[in-house]
Amino acid sequence: MKKAILIINANMTAAQTIKHNLTSSNTEIICVTSMYDALQTFINTEFCLIILDAGISAEDDHKLLKAMRKARTTPILILSSQSCHVERLKVFQAGAHAYIGEPYSLEECLAQALSLMELYCDLKPQQEICYTLAFGKDLVIDPATRKVFLKGKDLRLTKKEFDLLFCLASNPGQVFSREQLYDHVWDEYSAHNVDEVVKAQIKLLRQKLSDTGRDYIKNVWGVGYRFQNEPNDE
Repeated sequence: MKKAILIINANMTAAQTIKHNLTSSNTEIICVTSMYDALQTFINTEFCLIILDAGISAEDDHKLLKAMRKARTTPILILSSQSCHVERLKVFQAGAHAYIGEPYSLEECLAQALSLMELYCDLKPQQEICYTLAFGKDLVIDPATRKVFLKGKDLRLTKKEFDLLFCLASNPGQVFSREQLYDHVWDEYSAHNVDEVVKAQIKLLRQKLSDTGRDYIKNVWGVGYRFQNEPNDE
């Protein structure tokens, strides 16, 4: 599997220089120039390294760092035109893992990047060991391929639907509030109405799971939802 790297830099020429030097047969590198594109790309792709040139604006950079750190533990390398200790402290507090201030060489940047990627790849297998979940012959959930089979039929769930089902099914019987499910599944800023967002997604997921005649996701009134493991589990 290729290692995905996200480069965030308002200067596309500088971004392309780093991309060219990091490109190999087992890397996939995406360059973006804005905070919005960075966040959307980060949400939709799993990266093993983020390289952020702190040139968008200090406030936006810190917001982006906090959002990414809250969502995942992806290593974040900051490249900055500043080298003062105050700025270093601010970006580390916001969520950065490494910081290079000017003047710096391309070789130093590449060395830091490769070191962070190596550390992330060494630790990741220990953090994310996923097993196929099977509930009788009707429902099979495979996290490795992100596929769900209902009576042998591929349900073709969306990313949110799969993550929501896997979160509940991995903890059968455990009750999750809507706020807890939102925190587990939605890699983005809080919605204005978390309850409605989660309720709408649960409704769509239940419709896709309805062919067996079983209600896998039970309401726990006044609290949230739980995954029902057994047919007669009331």
